[in-house]
Amino acid sequence: MYRQRRPFFGGLGGGIFLLCLALAFLVHGSFFLPLLFVGLAFAALLGSLSSGKPQATYGGIMGFIWMLGLAALFAFNLWWPGILILLAISAIVGTTFRPMMRGMPAGAPQQPYYQPSQPPQQPYYQPSQSPQPSEPPSYQPYQEGYQPQSQPESYQEGNKIYPYPHQQPQPSQEYEQPQAQYPQELPPQQ
Repeated sequence: MYRQRRPFFGGLGGGIFLLCLALAFLVHGSFFLPLLFVGLAFAALLGSLSSGKPQATYGGIMGFIWMLGLAALFAFNLWWPGILILLAISAIVGTTFRPMMRGMPAGAPQQPYYQPSQPPQQPYYQPSQSPQPSEPPSYQPYQEGYQPQSQPESYQEGNKIYPYPHQQPQPSQEYEQPQAQYPQELPPQQ
């Protein structure tokens, strides 16, 4: 039964649209756009019913309301108050039908959405305020500036103590810096 309904509504919507389009071309004049919008309204409604999805049906109902509303606005030439009435009808129908399309009655309270709680974060590293006398302080306040730590002379690996290889201090200018040569006087202007 579900598969039989889909082609019926889709074909019916297409047939009504083609019929309204043919009538719009026959009538010509001031009823061309109203007839075209009536055909589009029924095609939107019946085409959305052929999908069998609640969201598509909701979109088809809203399209049906807007196309019929535009047809009425063109037929009676009531643009300024008419568009406000169309907006109000669209808002009322949208508020009423949206919960129905989700399977809830209109006006039923919706389940509140709670964001899952975040796992507790690890506290940021805070150095101990009183370093032990045998080890140098690992943290220096920003106001004191950078103070390089002296590197120990040896390290222990397993049961043996190894000396660090001594590194020669690098000269501050290992490579020659390029120098720009500027002309002493400007070339003559032409």
